[in-house]
This record gives sequence, structure tokens and C-alpha cells, in this order.
Amino acid sequence: MPTSSSLKSLSRDELADFLAENLTILNEDEALAVLDNAYVTPKICQSIAQNQRLAAFYSVRLKLIAHRQTPQAHSVKLIHYVYWPDLVRLSVEVTVPATVRRAIDTVLLNQIGKLALGERISAARRCSTALIKVLLFDRDPRIFASLLINPRIREDDLLVLASSTEAMPEQLTMLAADKKWGLRYMIRKALVLNTLTPRAAAASQLRYLSRRDLVAIHENPSTSIYLRRCIERLHAPDFPAVAGQID
Repeated sequence: MPTSSSLKSLSRDELADFLAENLTILNEDEALAVLDNAYVTPKICQSIAQNQRLAAFYSVRLKLIAHRQTPQAHSVKLIHYVYWPDLVRLSVEVTVPATVRRAIDTVLLNQIGKLALGERISAARRCSTALIKVLLFDRDPRIFASLLINPRIREDDLLVLASSTEAMPEQLTMLAADKKWGLRYMIRKALVLNTLTPRAAAASQLRYLSRRDLVAIHENPSTSIYLRRCIERLHAPDFPAVAGQID
């Protein structure tokens, strides 16, 4: 019997002969070594996935889900028997086939409401775009803090939040203070325009906006008197003060 390490380097014919004789008696390490062989085929992956004894090993299930040679039907079936943290990890691994990643996202989205706060915080740090769109509007600010360091979050995602009437003031304040995203011009502008942004956070963005945008914001009926006065103080010659009590 070849060692687990030598199984990885068997030739195509040697691998086929070995499995024809030993598939039913493979142990966990041997099954994993076979799946690491460069000549593994969809038929081999299917045979391992259909073997109840081998598929009962958690590590084998993970390997099969991630393997590009595993038939999609088997990969999708196996994702229902994998723990949440591993599903989150697999959902963003580019080596996992795109169709399988989409199936994983569906499972994750269906389960998100059942997760404890700590699990949601952990997922927010590294989840896929599909989950980001849902977690953006989680009511716990700690989720948003984790999303801000997720390498897959995009400016467009944050603009949706910054412009939303469903955003929480705590989220908008965190976004304004963020050292990466808080410097983006469109985000600065969206924060100023959102009436839910705490006025100190909104006012701190004004000096970075163009005169054209400041004029539009000053003339916008929804802009608070406080922000109008701030704009007038920044550009006194262009914005004659209008009488009115600061709200």
C-alpha cells in the first residue's frame, strides 16, 4: 500500500489502478492524498463523495467542496454538512468553483438570522459580497465595525449605507471617522446629505467638498440650518448668512 505522501504523486494510470483495488478501504489521510493528486478526475471525486464512510470525515467533505473536479451536485449537497466558519471561508476562496460559492452564499443567507452576535461579528470581517449587503444593515454597530475591515467591502456598498434612511447614526459616525473609507469624496458627500448623520460628523466633511456641491447642499431644503451656517462660515463671500435659528 503506497503511503499517503506517495499517493499524491501517482501517475494517472497508477491512481486509477490503486482506486480500483482500494477505494472501499481508504482511510481519511489516504482519501485526502488522492484528492491532492494532480490526476484526480470528476469520477474519482464522485466515488469518494458517494462513499458514506469517506464522506463522513469532515476534512474529506471540506476538500470535496473546494475541489474543482467534484461534480457540482455533490459539492452542493455536502455544504449542508459543514460548519458556519468554514462556509464563510469557502465562500470567498477563489479556488472554489463560482457555482459552488453561490450555493454557499445561499446557505449562509438562509442561516444568518440564527447566528449569535459573536458569529455575525466574526463573519463580517471576511464574508462575501452577498453577505456584506445583508450585514450592512445589522442593528449592532459592532457588525459594521467588522465590515469596515473586510477586504471585500466596496465603496458602492458603503455609499448605499451612507445614503440610506435606514442607517444608524453610530454607523455614519464610524464611516466618517474611518481612515480608509472616510476619505473618499463620494462618501463624504453622502454623509453630509444624509440627515441621519450626526451634525458634528457631517460638518467635519464640508471643508473637503467642492464649491459646486456646497452650493447645492446649501440650497437643499433638507439641509439643516446648522450645516448651512457651517457652509457660510467656511465660504463667507459666497454664502451670505441668512437669518434663522440654528437647530
